Amino acid sequence: MTDNNIKQNIIDALESVEHPAIATTLRHLGILRDHVVTDDLTVKLTLMLPFPNIPDNIRDYMVNSLAAAAQSAGGQLVEVKQGLMNDEERQSFLTIEQQNWRG
Repeated sequence: MTDNNIKQNIIDALESVEHPAIATTLRHLGILRDHVVTDDLTVKLTLMLPFPNIPDNIRDYMVNSLAAAAQSAGGQLVEVKQGLMNDEERQSFLTIEQQNWRG
């Protein structure tokens, strides 16, 4: 398998990670952003959170799930930046959340 195939497998794995309480992916929710796989197969990404007071256990679950996904595809998560969604992004998140809440 070529490095480009491995990189794409890592990206696909990251983009398939679901939110623990919402039945859709972090990417679809707008949480997973700016994910980059370098030539040495390390992963850097940004988590855009809808609210500043997300519980640590939810944030940690997302980071650990992304790290496991990267590793399962041959990569290694080495950097996670965090930011906050703007009002438009937050509204989109809330709409998707309402449609996909696991309860």
